[in-house]
Amino acid sequence: MAGFIRFWGPVVVYMGLIFWSSSRGRPDVLSATPDYLLHGTEYAGLAVVSVRAIAKRLFSSLSAAHVAGGIAIAILYGISDEWHQLYVPGRDASLVDVLADLVGATLGGTLLAAVSAVNGTEGETR
Repeated sequence: MAGFIRFWGPVVVYMGLIFWSSSRGRPDVLSATPDYLLHGTEYAGLAVVSVRAIAKRLFSSLSAAHVAGGIAIAILYGISDEWHQLYVPGRDASLVDVLADLVGATLGGTLLAAVSAVNGTEGETR
């Protein structure tokens, strides 16, 4: 059970933070940042923690299935988050936001795959 919490706990916490922030208005401090950058960064991070949970490691020995699974989790959560925002006063759902989530998740997963390839196949569980 401790291993499950160690790897999947950050995914659940990260998703909870996304849900919480989607339930509120956009903070003024972020008003100058383009929405697509916020979405891309947010979902790149979700892809990273999701890949880590699936592979039970982060920077070595990642398979294409690990990376694809992490990206898929992030994209599906992005879609569900846009659906959630349909019911939040002052928020709206957008296919452009889903596209930004998809691009960010893909970039996050691809970056991990590249780092894993550079590190080779030998590594320790992190």
